[in-house]
Amino acid sequence: MTKHPEQLPADATAERGEVMIDGPDGYVLSLTPEAALHTARSLRAAAREAEQQRSELSHSVETDQIEGVSADEARKRAE
Repeated sequence: MTKHPEQLPADATAERGEVMIDGPDGYVLSLTPEAALHTARSLRAAAREAEQQRSELSHSVETDQIEGVSADEARKRAE
């Protein structure tokens, strides 16, 4: 896991039969259409799972705060 995940989205375009992904800081990736479709499905599934994890983590931190645990301590426990 990274310390600071990228908050800016990448853009995808089709060029000459390839899918080009242009991301922040000059990140560029070229994929075949098949690889791009697989990547899109994988990204969608991972994003949904990450949202669920974040929701569960947020709930855990809120519960700890109600029980008198500091926010920093609650985050450490969640990690």
